[in-house]
Amino acid sequence: MRALPQLDFIEAIKLASSRILDFKGRSRRSEFWWWMLVVIVVGWIISMFANNLLANAVLSIICMFFGLSATARRLQDSGKSALWVYISYAMGCAFQLLFSTSAAMNELIEEASYGALSQHAVEKIMMNSFGEIAGIGFMSIIHSIFALIVIIMCLFDSTPGPNKYGDSPKYVIE
Repeated sequence: MRALPQLDFIEAIKLASSRILDFKGRSRRSEFWWWMLVVIVVGWIISMFANNLLANAVLSIICMFFGLSATARRLQDSGKSALWVYISYAMGCAFQLLFSTSAAMNELIEEASYGALSQHAVEKIMMNSFGEIAGIGFMSIIHSIFALIVIIMCLFDSTPGPNKYGDSPKYVIE
């Protein structure tokens, strides 16, 4: 059994973009990391043009979706379940929507944009919306933990040979 050469940037992007709605099978690390680099950079550029929190949340959810299939295939390549990334994605979507529609967060951002964000204003908003802000903070922590677990699992090498998700895209049996 021998390993095929690593995919270069162009090969990886072509392969990942042609499989954008393919959640089955396996993807190599090079395909996954090059694709995620493109998704993150494009998402960052697009988010600069969002004029409010809700638009930014929707754009973030869309950009996260473009990385979803590649992440699922990457996890499956190392023999892990794609369920991890689906849970993380659902939590990320919930966090984005909770944060963007939060009256307290919108009030804090509005106060800050007018330059009127004083300690008194922050304390008042926190006292009136403590449960809402605590819920958003808790959701953020949980999502971050799941996202970190998924990222760590994406670092693992492929399972040599076939696994329950298909043939290895990296190792060739001779």
